[in-house]
Amino acid sequence: MPRKSLEPVRPNTALDHALEALAKRDPARALRYAIPALSDRETAASAMDFVARALLTIGENSLAREALERAVPMLAQHALAPHAVAAAITLSELSGDVAALRALAGVFGADAPSKSTTMIPSLKNEDVAAIPDTVNKAQLVERARLAIGQIEATEMPVGGPKLALWSALPEESFVGLARTMKVQILSENSAVVREGEAGKSLYVLARGEVRVARGEGDLREELAVLGAGTIFGEMALVSDAPRVASVFAAHAVMVLEASRESIDQAASEDGAVGEHVAEFFHRRLVDNALRTSPLLSALPEAERNGLATLFETRRTERGMVLIREGEPTPALFLLEAGTLSVHRTEAGETLRLAQLEPGTCVGEIGLVLRRPATASVVAEDSGVVLALASERFLEVVRERPTLLARLYELAVHREDETRSVLAVPAEDIAELLF
Repeated sequence: MPRKSLEPVRPNTALDHALEALAKRDPARALRYAIPALSDRETAASAMDFVARALLTIGENSLAREALERAVPMLAQHALAPHAVAAAITLSELSGDVAALRALAGVFGADAPSKSTTMIPSLKNEDVAAIPDTVNKAQLVERARLAIGQIEATEMPVGGPKLALWSALPEESFVGLARTMKVQILSENSAVVREGEAGKSLYVLARGEVRVARGEGDLREELAVLGAGTIFGEMALVSDAPRVASVFAAHAVMVLEASRESIDQAASEDGAVGEHVAEFFHRRLVDNALRTSPLLSALPEAERNGLATLFETRRTERGMVLIREGEPTPALFLLEAGTLSVHRTEAGETLRLAQLEPGTCVGEIGLVLRRPATASVVAEDSGVVLALASERFLEVVRERPTLLARLYELAVHREDETRSVLAVPAEDIAELLF
């Protein structure tokens, strides 16, 4: 599992110094740290990739290609799955050949046997022994050439860890999805995404750690630190809703970025890509709701099972009416992104009762109390909801009494708050089960 905490590790490894140098476009400094790391079995795979990237920046494309061709299987052997994909992407851009991506599809794709989990690069503190500044750039290139040549070629492993975005894809689709991604190397404190900005891409963290925070200045709240292997920002694939938090590089990081436009293009060329990404996104939404939603997070394990297949993901646009006052409620909605407003008509005037933020559910009054909707719910902007259709609602709550009880309490509480339908007694909760 990707590491998640509130405190990042402060790395002092040769590899992380090399990565910071790459982020600052200082290839000579990157080589000074990465070349010595080639002699260490534990660091050689990542070091080979970093040497290649430094050589690319210098313009030594032929030698960089040789290093990348060695780096891809080395990274795969070490189960550094996202980093291996990053190296193969850069190699395909350099050579115009997707052979390395095809090989990785055989390790991490749908037809590959699963043999291990994704490894997280070590971020432990250690002494750093860099090549002295007295060695010039030309000499560094020659040292890199010698070091690369001394490392034997590595075979691709048979099977490897399953990657969330790729593991269900056959070879062609695996390659197509990987080619939508761009490799970015960012220095410490760089913003990967910013709170309040419209999201356009998702990210896979290949190396390093990022901080997730909300607010600014004295009001800034640190939410989490995410480690290598983490996928974040996926809401941007279906919604223009503003980002709800910022993500900053805790130190130098390597990320894979896939824009919505590039994924849409890949999906138009290969339907399997679109289907898999949609399924991945839906499961992430449901998992997030089960973890954070006040309604779902406290459910016993038995009642959580199967919920992913019962809800569907729906996009909302500004002005879209999800629930219309006086009409049957079409679904129970869990708001995952965007903003909804609640309106009710009184004496011919439209009153705004509330504004709903992500994490809120709506629709429970009409469904639980089996009455026409007491208010309209309208999308204020682009967003995403999880919807449990009314036709399936009773079937679902009959099998989940805790969920029914929580919805009933919420419905009665909200009904009292809005002072609607007070003259009509609510049905006894037991009647809803039969």
